[in-house]
Amino acid sequence: MPHILRIDNDPNVVEQNHLGWTGGTVGLVGNRIEHIPDTLLNQAGLAAKAGTSIPSPFARLYLFDAAFRLVMNDLRPAQPTMYHVLVSHCLDLLELLFQAGGSPDLTYRVWSRADRLSALNQKAPLPNAPNRRHPHRVLAKALELDMRHDLANLQTFTLIYYKGALLGGTSPLTLVFTSPNWEQERQNKFLDPPKSSTGRVLFQQEYVPLESRDRTFVTYLSRLFEQYKSLLPENSGLTKFLDKLFRDNPYPLPVDGGKTLNDFNPISTNIEGFSTLQVVTGLPLYSVRADDVLREVEGNSDFVMLPTVGYYKEETNKNGVKTNVRPPLALASRMDVRGRYVKNTDWDSRTVIPSSLLNDLGAGGLLADRRLPGVDNVQYPFVSTDDFLEDFLIRMPFKINNERFFTGTVNRADCDFLLPIRKEYFNFFTLEDLRNYLVLDISDLRVTATLKVPVRGQGVRFVEFRKTYELNEPEKVLDLPVGMGFFPFYRLTIPDQQALNKYTVLLADGTTSQATQASFYRFPDVVNRHALTSGKPQPRSPKVGERPASYYYKVNEAFDLVEIQLAHNDIPYRGIVMPEFTTVSNRGYEEFTFAVDFGTSNTHVAYLVKDQGGAKPDPEPLTVTDEDLQMVLLNKPYSGPGISRDYDRYSVKSSFGAFEQLEPLVRREFVPPLIGRNPRLGTPFAFPLRTTIYEREGLTQGGDYLFTKLNLGFNIDLEQVTVGDNNRYVSTLKWLFENKPNDTLNDLRVRAFFETLLLLIRHKVVQNKGDVALTKIVWLAPSSMTRRTRNRLTAEWNKAMQEVFGTTAYFQDEPILESLAPYFYLQRQGVLPTANAVNVDIGGGTSDLMFFAQGQRHYFNTSFRFAANDIWGGGLDETGAPSGRMDNGFVSNFLTYRSNNPSSQKTGADQTLDAFLDPKRRMSPEDVVSLLFKYDDHFQFTKAIQNQQPALLIVLYLHYAAIIYHLVQLIESQEKQEGGTALELPRFLTFTGRGSQYLNLLGTRADLVDYTKRLFAAYTTKSVPANFQILLTDNPKETTANGAVLYQTATDRDQYRGNQTTAYWGNEPTHPVTFTYNETTVDTVGHENDFHDSVLRNVRDFLEKTLKNNSVSAFLGDFGIRRTQDYYDFLVGSDVTRSSVLHDSYMLAKLPLERDADARLAETFFFLPLKNALYELSKYIAKNQS
Repeated sequence: MPHILRIDNDPNVVEQNHLGWTGGTVGLVGNRIEHIPDTLLNQAGLAAKAGTSIPSPFARLYLFDAAFRLVMNDLRPAQPTMYHVLVSHCLDLLELLFQAGGSPDLTYRVWSRADRLSALNQKAPLPNAPNRRHPHRVLAKALELDMRHDLANLQTFTLIYYKGALLGGTSPLTLVFTSPNWEQERQNKFLDPPKSSTGRVLFQQEYVPLESRDRTFVTYLSRLFEQYKSLLPENSGLTKFLDKLFRDNPYPLPVDGGKTLNDFNPISTNIEGFSTLQVVTGLPLYSVRADDVLREVEGNSDFVMLPTVGYYKEETNKNGVKTNVRPPLALASRMDVRGRYVKNTDWDSRTVIPSSLLNDLGAGGLLADRRLPGVDNVQYPFVSTDDFLEDFLIRMPFKINNERFFTGTVNRADCDFLLPIRKEYFNFFTLEDLRNYLVLDISDLRVTATLKVPVRGQGVRFVEFRKTYELNEPEKVLDLPVGMGFFPFYRLTIPDQQALNKYTVLLADGTTSQATQASFYRFPDVVNRHALTSGKPQPRSPKVGERPASYYYKVNEAFDLVEIQLAHNDIPYRGIVMPEFTTVSNRGYEEFTFAVDFGTSNTHVAYLVKDQGGAKPDPEPLTVTDEDLQMVLLNKPYSGPGISRDYDRYSVKSSFGAFEQLEPLVRREFVPPLIGRNPRLGTPFAFPLRTTIYEREGLTQGGDYLFTKLNLGFNIDLEQVTVGDNNRYVSTLKWLFENKPNDTLNDLRVRAFFETLLLLIRHKVVQNKGDVALTKIVWLAPSSMTRRTRNRLTAEWNKAMQEVFGTTAYFQDEPILESLAPYFYLQRQGVLPTANAVNVDIGGGTSDLMFFAQGQRHYFNTSFRFAANDIWGGGLDETGAPSGRMDNGFVSNFLTYRSNNPSSQKTGADQTLDAFLDPKRRMSPEDVVSLLFKYDDHFQFTKAIQNQQPALLIVLYLHYAAIIYHLVQLIESQEKQEGGTALELPRFLTFTGRGSQYLNLLGTRADLVDYTKRLFAAYTTKSVPANFQILLTDNPKETTANGAVLYQTATDRDQYRGNQTTAYWGNEPTHPVTFTYNETTVDTVGHENDFHDSVLRNVRDFLEKTLKNNSVSAFLGDFGIRRTQDYYDFLVGSDVTRSSVLHDSYMLAKLPLERDADARLAETFFFLPLKNALYELSKYIAKNQS
């Protein structure tokens, strides 16, 4: 039977017997074409490639048009066809444009009919081509022919790209069409397929009817069709399709009645000349307004986070413009939490949040720029696990101080990990929220951080962010040899005292890369990454061996957290330190008065709190205890057994874990945790403290250098030799302006010392209910200090006050006299206020003498630079300044004693002494002797004098005797000035000042009284009162500062304001001079050779009346001091005025005075011949041991 080959199945065509080719008689006329079967009707999966063989450059446009024609008659097919899929793809593209037309994922390129045809027709003919026409010109002709009918009015169409891959374009027939190569190009570029706002994957081989799509999109399409129907071809498939859906549909589509096209935005292409995406001229396509999307999600999603603070709302873009970000959603990958997500879609627990959606909020990424996961092109903020929890852990070398820092562990269990919380958490929540919602579960193998984030849902519920850090994975945990210290550790919340929230933070970095950096933030500033500090400071000390480098951050306002950052093996590590500062929220009411006795060798600070009940408590030394800690370290103080002293908790090695090197660094460069003499404290640091600073080599002018380059030398008496140290101690700060007048760094050193004292004072007041505004601070100075030096010190005090308190109002510029202040405290120690008394305050550099003639209500004082350093120091150099030589007889004698009696085992004190003796340290003999006295039980310094060379005591006895001799001459000269009014010798002779401690080496109190009476008898005819007493206090250095506090708070102090400051110039009484105190110039005296000779003769007379007096010599002999005549001869020589040790000393000691010829006389010349002579005498005795 023959088979008829034909393309239709028209039953009207009768099969007949045919042989070979038989031509038809009528052709494909009438409705026969409709009987041609479509072999792709049931091939939905081939929709992407359909129509590729149609002989037309615009076949794809016609194919979509045909698809709409066919589908309109089968809107709900039992079996979707390829045409249903094509219609679905067209609607998908329209929906994608509606959702994300302005998204950076979508870009546009305009094809211009005139431009492109013109370009094609410009091609020159080819000689070998048919008809010699260029193929491009052939293509141009084909395009022109094809655009004569339905596309006749098409002048441009726009190509649409998704993430760089061609997705489709605009069409005058169907608004848009998709590219047949989209899927292949997407896969080639490794792109995830786009999704709808409900999470549906677009452009799949499926049919999604319009009624199953987003209601807002359906409304938009309806309004677009209503308004622009006239611009679509009347008989196009899309026109008929939409007309049937919206006007002739038995199943009405969900349309929002109140919406118009004005509720949407025309899509911008950002192409010059074609700014709006248009299908044809006048027919734009629209996208949903971003605010509408945001409002819908914010109003309806069950995963909207419930922040307790609104700092995130302050987010700004790079131009500083606020982004007006909405409350974000809280989402975690694969979280099994039910609830409405976006639109009418529930959260899919299979949803994974790709890292590509998580722009780094900590590195400038904006929360407002984020797009929700699981759906495409829904720009709405959300946060996820990686935003709040770090990827890696930082492990510290010690247990973190969980009493002072938040660690996140249950019941404050021990922890050595920094908080793995990202600072951005605090854009939304408080530290109290973190306490409630964070759980760190720490085991030997892993650490699990679980953070609950409250979301709206059905009432308040939580989304959990969770990360597990496996401790056996090297890159998950970084061991960081770093320590931190905070000074102070309180926070003022009183509005007008915010300027007092200033902090210095130590970061001790033991890493080799030195890459660790600390950034300080207030919670409100985190959102825009405004750290309170910028960059990393220069190291105070470099890393040497196991010793860490030290960095000091200055933070000039209160902060809430510290972010520790570093990179290791190109991996960024971060951790949070959360100090739990002592909060001071109420204004204090206590009234504090402080006095600072700024001494040559030691400085004492005493204070008194005004007693409102009328009691008269004694002043107390400034202390720092556990109750008012000022400096707090990140490492946990030791709390185990075997601790009897508070200081041990902060100093034992176990407190520092594997970072023991931090402890000496804190002592050297920072502030000790505890200060005070109470045995329970057990700290080696207490007032009086050494007047010294510890400074970095290479110090230069300029900048705030406290701690960063220099600090109060708390550790000087504990110092030990360290290799590669680039710091040194500088002492005798009180006289730097005079001893080293050309050193431009003196002001920095003095100011740093003052600032540290004032910081300790301020913190004491603030943490003990003190009212800063009622605080009074006074200081003391000797009357012999030149006005120039006093003014320079006052200037540094004021600068330090301004820096620490922000004002100088609490500081008394005019110093209290060192000679006057002790009397007010001594009255509480037994000195009768009605009796004549003399107080001698012996410091390191000056001695101050005050005479209280109570019967005559006459008070006078004098001051001179003859004090303890003239006993223990290294004499004078060629300029007349302290030399610093280590050959003082007392030091030499001790070193010989130490060599002859070696210790079986070296202690820390021995190592400190070795450091002091190291020439590289440039320590002074005064520093060495101070150390030897401090550890006298160990070194046996006094025993070395008394047993090995008691003759050295003559230096001490002569020093004391010289003061008594001068006192007698001063009293007698005052009698002459008062017109003959008799002045008796004092009934009470009191000694204060740290320098007076050498009097304890002169025997018992009774011995000293006996010696003094013998001296009075040798020097004057005045009788000694029968009940004459010498009073030595247990802590002589404290007496002066205590007296200053009492003087400042005394109600009767005005009577002492008129005390006379005077001087007896040191000449022989038989050779009077007419010099006037504080008027006669140095230059005037310089030419008085007779006066200078008289001074030398007067000193000779003093030595003769002392060393050649039988009574005095007998007394000295009882203490092993023989050969006093030899000492006289050594000092006086053959001609005291020309060739003697006294003369040489006098000439050296005068040099500093003569340096300023216009200076006014303010102290006696009497002691100048003795200043260097006593040093020479000590060397002489040590060298010529008997």
